[in-house]
Amino acid sequence: MKKIIALALALVLALSCAAVASADEAPVELTFQRIGSDAAEHDYWSWVIEEFEKANPDVKILYDDAAIGADMDTKLNTLFAAGDGPDLIGHGILSVASRVEQGHYLPIDDYFNAWSGKDNLMPSVLANGTYKGHVYGVGYSSTPFVFAYRSDLLEAANLAVPKTWDELASTARALTEKNEKGEITFSGFCFPSAGGNLVELDVFVYGNGGAYMDEDSNPIMTGDEKVEAINFLKGLLPDVNIAYSASDTNPFVKGQAAMTLINNVALTGMMAEGSEYAGKVGIALPPNNGTEATFSGCNMLFMGRDCADKDAAWRFIEFVMTEESTLKRAEMCNIPVTLSSLSDEFVAMDPWNSVRIDCVEHGIGMPRAVWSPSFQTIRNELVQNVLFGDVDAETALKDAQEKLEFELDY
Repeated sequence: MKKIIALALALVLALSCAAVASADEAPVELTFQRIGSDAAEHDYWSWVIEEFEKANPDVKILYDDAAIGADMDTKLNTLFAAGDGPDLIGHGILSVASRVEQGHYLPIDDYFNAWSGKDNLMPSVLANGTYKGHVYGVGYSSTPFVFAYRSDLLEAANLAVPKTWDELASTARALTEKNEKGEITFSGFCFPSAGGNLVELDVFVYGNGGAYMDEDSNPIMTGDEKVEAINFLKGLLPDVNIAYSASDTNPFVKGQAAMTLINNVALTGMMAEGSEYAGKVGIALPPNNGTEATFSGCNMLFMGRDCADKDAAWRFIEFVMTEESTLKRAEMCNIPVTLSSLSDEFVAMDPWNSVRIDCVEHGIGMPRAVWSPSFQTIRNELVQNVLFGDVDAETALKDAQEKLEFELDY
């Protein structure tokens, strides 16, 4: 009997020691590298990481961010080359194909398919993180381009918000102002002539039923829908446009234009209470030629190749994508929600949010293909040489196709 008691006491002691050892174990540390260095996003991620760690004391998130462009990609390339890639990565559409092909992003199909919230993610957002039939990224931030217009000027001229290309052209010409030399002093519709990523052309291509990639991820730069979009703009812009660089402040924001296409976030200050343009600016889905569409960027959470604990990493992704976290992000960063269930609550924050949701749902991002960086350069050349030069649209599009095929060694 004494032996039994002694054994029982030993077992209790062993279990107690194991529990203490478990409690003393250091939490799993996950590195998280995010694209973007803006203050609002930084504040949001500080909040969500703090809340996640409270709910998950066994996991610690080591956060870092980097500016969009070379800073982010250089940092990632250096880390992966050293075999120390981040566990979690927040990055954009342009990264998907190249990082997947390099083995930097892990497929998360099993986690995603078991996720109770998978059907709540907007289909257009899910598409951005899907590559060759597998899910790699979950979209937490969508940045659609909206059609912005001066509602006060339209009202004064007794003009409706244009919904078609023809209506856009007639309204833009009616609102354009010129001096005695015929120079445009106030733009009816402004469109960039240079910049890092001239997606404004894509809005017109998508709005005409066009696409840049086929089902097999091959580039398609030619086609009547692209010729029509380019020729429409080429016939309109000289009459109504104050050209600018996309890297500069849009003339619309400076009060020098009646209508434009613009990243939703860039309008935040102009539409804010207290702005001289408060109540004078409206937004809509861009005018189209038969297909409701716009361009929309998207940042997503990816699981890195060198992830130390995939289950813990997925727990963080799930936490970021909860309704509470998503709504908090919308409040702090002024960006649309990516969960369908939050549409009504998002619209309750601001009546214009219904338009922002519409633009996310109709948003199409950059082609998810390894040739996307080259496409961006070649498409920009199209805008500069065709819309603002004397190059023929059909010839330029054919040359663009040949350039992409040559670079890919087709």
